[in-house]
Amino acid sequence: MARPSHVRDAVQELLASSHRHDWTSASVLEGLRERKINGDRSSVFRALTRLEAEGLVERVDLGDGITRYEAAGTHHEHVRCERCGAVAAVPGCAVAPVRAAVEDRTGFRLTGHQVVFVGVCPACARDEQA
Repeated sequence: MARPSHVRDAVQELLASSHRHDWTSASVLEGLRERKINGDRSSVFRALTRLEAEGLVERVDLGDGITRYEAAGTHHEHVRCERCGAVAAVPGCAVAPVRAAVEDRTGFRLTGHQVVFVGVCPACARDEQA
């Protein structure tokens, strides 16, 4: 059993209370500081690692080499703006309708998947038109 940690508890609360899907360890540390929680980079990293191992936090890979996190929940894909980096969840599972076809065509039994859609967010699209 892990020792109690005010930082780990605060990280879990921060992610659980947010709709963000793109928390980096640096943005988590910034969020803690905004809440007047004392912590450092290593304690945030340890907290995220432990929370991920416990299934309370999920690592998000958006294909750009930056490790991000979000609160664990129902499966969904993500969309990332190629201009500003904004991230949003795609509700539901976009891959579910093709899962059986992928298994049939490859012979693989799928155990998971990662799909990231890339495009231009509404704010960046408006800026392009201005």
